[in-house]
Amino acid sequence: MDVIDRTERAWDALAAARASEIERIADALGEHHIVGLLGEAEVGKTVTVRQALRLQRPALRAIELDLNRAASDEHVGFLLAKEIARTVLGPTDFSLLAVGVLLPGRVERGRLQLAELLGVEGLDEACRDWPSGRYSSATALRALETLVRTGSDLVLWIDHVEAPLLTPRHPLKVDELLWGIRELSQRESRLRVVLSGRAAVQADLVGPRAAFHQQGRWLSLDVPPPAAWVEVARQLGTSTRAAQRFAGLTGGHPTTMLLLLLEERQPDQPAARPEEVLSELAARDDGLANRALQHARSLHRLGGQVLEQVALGERPYATAQRGTASPQEIRKVLNRLRVAGLLRRTDAWGIVNPLVAIGLRHTLHELPSLVDEDDEDR
Repeated sequence: MDVIDRTERAWDALAAARASEIERIADALGEHHIVGLLGEAEVGKTVTVRQALRLQRPALRAIELDLNRAASDEHVGFLLAKEIARTVLGPTDFSLLAVGVLLPGRVERGRLQLAELLGVEGLDEACRDWPSGRYSSATALRALETLVRTGSDLVLWIDHVEAPLLTPRHPLKVDELLWGIRELSQRESRLRVVLSGRAAVQADLVGPRAAFHQQGRWLSLDVPPPAAWVEVARQLGTSTRAAQRFAGLTGGHPTTMLLLLLEERQPDQPAARPEEVLSELAARDDGLANRALQHARSLHRLGGQVLEQVALGERPYATAQRGTASPQEIRKVLNRLRVAGLLRRTDAWGIVNPLVAIGLRHTLHELPSLVDEDDEDR
């Protein structure tokens, strides 16, 4: 079996193991017009929402707006225009929509419908490879409202809500966009809204002054538990005992777990201990830990130091470690690293990717996580 087939089988097995979580999101979407999914980085929120949308019967039309791709408000308008065009026309070469091109009757009717929905500017935007910078998100949302009124129920899914918050002075004002979407959802009962993002931005979404305060149903997602990985191993025909040990070593980090479970050894080789397999995988590091450090430093001058201290189980917010930095500044660093997907917070701070943690510690063995009793962010 080639690598692609094995990988697809592994993801299918994980989806089957997370069936209850997928159904929980699908049920919430069937009962509520606004559904949110929050969780730490790299737990599989995007994949899980996509699978939940497929469970809807009858299938709902879905428009996906990934804020990871949005560089400005006008870029959001561009992305929405393309998604509206895809919803109306299905899979079509948008370059054929330019005026003057001879098209089949079905596509020509779709082009006329798009021109009515988006306007001439919007139709031009949908045909472009890159945004013109002239088509705003507010204009695209008005076109979306018209589309909802003329068709069946529609889902607007905003993914990676936290992305613009990572860049200082980002031109896209996420709160304004979310207020516009909330107002649209209140006017149009056929529109359902799904939001997914990292738990660190919960206050920006459902806080007292946030657009979706006391609105809809909000769910959380964590890494799959050990029982789920045992089921994945069973479906892949690998050792369930090793899967349990892997889950303990990695914290159930999905990508790392799938890499470990897909490790194949020659039939004449003895089965390796899980610790050996993880050590071998970590030894293939091509600079992952160093890139994580560079990313952390780009977020704050103390980012790299704090990342290393968390990996070593030290208290980055204790007086002995923070130097001249105030506790407030250290909390700011911790939150930025969490929003960026480098840190996660459960009972204590931890590194999201276990391979990064091993690279920063220079050892497989996890050091004890320490929580400062004076940490106000606890």
